[in-house]
Amino acid sequence: MNPFIKFVSRFMSLTEKDNSLLENELKYKTFNAGENILLVGSICKNIMFIVNGKARSFFINHEGQDYTWNLNFNDTHSKFENYFLVDYNSFLSQTPTFLTIQALENIEVMVLSYDSIQKITAMSISLEKLAGKMSEKAYQNIHKRAFTLLTLNAKERYLQLLKDEPYLLNKFQHYLIASYLGVAPQSLSRLRKEIIKS
Repeated sequence: MNPFIKFVSRFMSLTEKDNSLLENELKYKTFNAGENILLVGSICKNIMFIVNGKARSFFINHEGQDYTWNLNFNDTHSKFENYFLVDYNSFLSQTPTFLTIQALENIEVMVLSYDSIQKITAMSISLEKLAGKMSEKAYQNIHKRAFTLLTLNAKERYLQLLKDEPYLLNKFQHYLIASYLGVAPQSLSRLRKEIIKS
């Protein structure tokens, strides 16, 4: 079974006709390590589902600091937000993105374009419902991520990561974890030592 169709079956049972509609619009694509998949200022025209490999989405603030917005991968630890390479705001509004998405290693993805989604959701009520459910899930994840960054201090964010996503520490380099938490690498090292001592 197509890996993306297998994934969406978790959210809704689709008919063979719906699966066929979806599969006909999906494209397979690869990117090399270090390649930019989406560039800041461009319009996000595709949702990409990771089959293999790792990537990250990040933005640069007004002081030139690099912040990792999300870490992307597909394995047994993946949550909804990890599977997809997309800026949902740019994708849904078809306006320029503030994010850059970069492959951290060679990566394989299944691609579904904005136009394809408009086409298949117009042809199937089930696929329209599926798109709605996935949009709701994406909104919840974006809200949670923004709320965490805005309301928790660095130590609280690190403790939450240890509670909710400890496996990230073994999957991604130290500087990426620091960037994901919104702290400098040196600050993350201090936090880890402080927590180990306590």
